[in-house]
Amino acid sequence: MEKNTERNIRLVALDLDDTTLGAGGVLSDETRRALEEADRAGIRIVVASGRAFAALPEAVMNLPFIEYVIASNGANTYEAKTGKRVMEKFLDKEAALHILDIAREEGLLVEGFIDGIPYSQRDYMEDTDRLNRTGRNAAYVQSTRKPVEDIFDFLSRADRLDSVNLLVEEPERKPAVRRRVEEEVKDIYLTTSADVLLETAHKDAGKGSALRELAGMLGVPREEIAAFGNAENDIDMIRFAGTGVAVANAAEIVRDAADEVTESNVEDGVARWLFRYLEKL
Repeated sequence: MEKNTERNIRLVALDLDDTTLGAGGVLSDETRRALEEADRAGIRIVVASGRAFAALPEAVMNLPFIEYVIASNGANTYEAKTGKRVMEKFLDKEAALHILDIAREEGLLVEGFIDGIPYSQRDYMEDTDRLNRTGRNAAYVQSTRKPVEDIFDFLSRADRLDSVNLLVEEPERKPAVRRRVEEEVKDIYLTTSADVLLETAHKDAGKGSALRELAGMLGVPREEIAAFGNAENDIDMIRFAGTGVAVANAAEIVRDAADEVTESNVEDGVARWLFRYLEKL
């Protein structure tokens, strides 16, 4: 059921990977053209990603009409062109240390985002076979992460952490690890966007929360927002928006949460939805 049947969309919030971006994380010409037409129609375009700010693709960040970026699953919101944070939430230090302890005990690797920059263990980053074997995009990881020799020591000494990701490389272990984190670490935001990831942040993070704050700052009511996503970390944003849209390749729980389902990311689903909406104006 649609929450907003007589739509007047003034803002579009876009998840990137496996939603707006096509195969290989590429922004297609069709999607670029749709976003350009939406901009000309006066619609504000906001990026809402689980990626750290420094890991966002140039093809998206170079679009002149992108004003704001929700990054790190809503831990930070930035002015796209200046890189200035306009909203920020940091993971509680005690919670972060507990998460790192669990990862050690479970034999997991971790990644950490600090001031919009993602860090990872050097030997893990350099093991292309291991990255590919666990379904990660090796080229993406190697081009976006800063390597450190001891990621646990590095993150435990950080004054401010945007977020910490646990890498659960055996999918069958993920539910149990998630339950342990949920039971032992209170007052955190916990989500996932990929098979091998458990993503943690400040308890008030989340794309939905960040979009609510940004919309308030911009004076855009939720009824005039459309949000697009594919994974669990998009659900709160999809539910908040007046029109929540899942791509066809989205997880079932995301499709169930959405008002509408558009074509898959490899079929330019975001672009097709936008073109259909713009044709009715």
